[in-house]
Amino acid sequence: MKLYKYPKAQTWKSLCQRPVMDSAKLEGVVKDILEAVKQNGDKALRDFSSRFDGFAAKSFLVSKSEFDVAEKKVNAKLKEAIQLAKNNIERFHASQKEKEKKITTANGVVCWRKSVAIEKVGLYIPGGSAPLFSTLLMLGIPAKLAGCIEIIVCTPPDKKGTISPAILYTAKTLEISKVYKVGGAQAIAAMALGTKSIPSVNKIFGPGNQYVTMAKMLVQQHGVAIDLPAGPSEVLVIADKTANPVFVAADLLSQAEHGADSQVMLISDDRKLISDVLREIEKQVKRLPRREIAIKSLKNSKVVLLKNLSDAVSFSNTYAPEHLILATENATELAVHISNAGSVFLGNFSCESAGDYASGTNHTLPTNGYAKSYSGVSLDSFVKKITFQQITEEGIRNIGPAIEQMASAEKLNAHKNAVTVRLTAIRKFPINQLTNQPVNLFLRENIINAKPYSSARDDFSGENKVFLDANENPFNTGYNRYPDPHQKALKEKISTLKNIPVKNIFLGNGSDEAIDLVVRAFCDPGDDKVIMCPPTYGMYEVAARINDVEVVKVPLTKSFQLDVKNLLATNAKMIFVCSPNNPTGNLIKKEGIKALLKNFRGIVILDEAYIDFSSESSMLSSLNEFSNLIILQTFSKAWGLAGIRLGMAFASEAIISTLDKIKPPYNISELTQQLALKQLENVARKNEVVSILREQRSKLIEKLSSAKSVLKIFPSDANFLLVKFNEPKIIYRFLLDNGIVVRDRSSVVDGCLRITIGTPDENQKLVELLNHKS
Repeated sequence: MKLYKYPKAQTWKSLCQRPVMDSAKLEGVVKDILEAVKQNGDKALRDFSSRFDGFAAKSFLVSKSEFDVAEKKVNAKLKEAIQLAKNNIERFHASQKEKEKKITTANGVVCWRKSVAIEKVGLYIPGGSAPLFSTLLMLGIPAKLAGCIEIIVCTPPDKKGTISPAILYTAKTLEISKVYKVGGAQAIAAMALGTKSIPSVNKIFGPGNQYVTMAKMLVQQHGVAIDLPAGPSEVLVIADKTANPVFVAADLLSQAEHGADSQVMLISDDRKLISDVLREIEKQVKRLPRREIAIKSLKNSKVVLLKNLSDAVSFSNTYAPEHLILATENATELAVHISNAGSVFLGNFSCESAGDYASGTNHTLPTNGYAKSYSGVSLDSFVKKITFQQITEEGIRNIGPAIEQMASAEKLNAHKNAVTVRLTAIRKFPINQLTNQPVNLFLRENIINAKPYSSARDDFSGENKVFLDANENPFNTGYNRYPDPHQKALKEKISTLKNIPVKNIFLGNGSDEAIDLVVRAFCDPGDDKVIMCPPTYGMYEVAARINDVEVVKVPLTKSFQLDVKNLLATNAKMIFVCSPNNPTGNLIKKEGIKALLKNFRGIVILDEAYIDFSSESSMLSSLNEFSNLIILQTFSKAWGLAGIRLGMAFASEAIISTLDKIKPPYNISELTQQLALKQLENVARKNEVVSILREQRSKLIEKLSSAKSVLKIFPSDANFLLVKFNEPKIIYRFLLDNGIVVRDRSSVVDGCLRITIGTPDENQKLVELLNHKS
């Protein structure tokens, strides 16, 4: 080995040169081999095998009996060693399996990557004087773990036509049955191009001499992938004064014996260590059976004396060795700075031979400086990484405009159009199966990132504190402090009563506040539309108009049900549905409401102000099923608290948190909260009142039916009746003149007055007046 003392950094590149053959001549020879195999198949293989290996097999495929004979020839200790190595290699490579991760890159855009095994792989295993059965472990195990469907092995026979028993035993252990007796560049050609006997593969693995390496490089032109450029073996050892010269010399010789074209490098900052290693090499090489090969390799090898270990690491990164051994006191610290290497071995006891056989890492590694850009073989080498993406309508809305801009800038108008046609379709047609779409799909952009007003009582409330943070009057009147802005106690009570989590509850100053906030949160003024289904509650239209949102009216059918087909054909941001409906009093069928929730591209607000008087239950149980559902209820009707103006909204956590962003900081007064909590303590009384009103509703229907002025009484699930009179205006005025106020809805529903269910005495007075009028 030639010694270089303190070479200047600018000379390092030349010192890192590997021994090479005449590449032009080498390429010409290998091209001829490839062409011959392409033209003549098995005949060419036999010709080359006879010329290069001294044996031409009649049948290339190893028979079952040959496997059986080989197994008997492998001694028990070697079998145990192979099994130990197999276990370690399997354990290390199995740990490389990746779990499929779905990543949301933007709302509505989900991307992921899946590992799919390469279907057909070919493993080249060098034979001859050094049959590398260990390489079969290194390649066959990850191929099996990856799930490759077809695995074939090519390895050269000896002059008697036999394969190393250890190779065949290893193949059998790995359950690889397709082993072919062919080696060299012709084996690579067979696996790449296919012959009658040997099938073609998608990717070829395995090291070899320069002919094999050149063949692997050339077959890539035929669409066949290779693992990496793996040529003559090499090792670089960085050693300091703490290194053991005997160990270092042994490590250098372990690679030198591979072949005459192998190269080993020793880098050190210690003169004595270098001298000791060189003397030890002279001793050990004499005892090697392959000493002549090792001696030739050592002539191509070098020793470099540098000033410090930092320079040694820099030199190693320039060389980019296949194997790097850090035989230093601070190996772990030095390893942090290694950027180019196939496999690294840390400390005096981490010999490169361990990686070659049984530690678990793979020994098929990049050589000739390719470690600067290639990795060694791993489980990933046997799989393809396929990316997937799923883009919803929300997703294309989010990223579509950017795609259009970029495609237009590159003048690829067809690319742009592929997005444009989808965005146009979204504007025209509703999306399907909306149930799990995120709320941001519908929110106004300036609301999405808005933060709620931070009030003084957000963080601090209760007693036993001196509050000097909210500019309140300090003298106690019972109501001198601001109320709880989050209504925690009241929401907890409602949560228990309704069996709805607190996070799904919003309280407003009447349901009207919730209606207004919903329109403000989701509808862009001047751009968006809302749908209402007349005859219905007029506040929906008022809230829309105030917020400069267009109202589209899709009337209820003659039976006062939803016209689902026309509703879904209308482009809008939200639909208001009242059930039981005001002013008609009837229930809207749940199947119609659910059809909207499943297919409407927007928010559905279901107003259940009168649900307590209904024969059917609330749709609160559907909140988990439909993320685009908002349910409104109130304390004004069944609870008898119209005077305190308290409404409830129930929806997904995302919607509720949005309403909390834009509500006034103290929208529910302390008095309102106290009165509501007190009333909620008496659920039995509320249920009793509801029962009485239902009974009175039935009686009133019966008594009004006999009045001559009454033309029709519509069915009602509310605490009111919609009644059609022959002269509604006259009846309205007559009742008013006699002290009874009803609601004239004749302009909404032809000829109708809306009559709220009163007390038994009030109802009796109404009936008597109407009978008298008749």
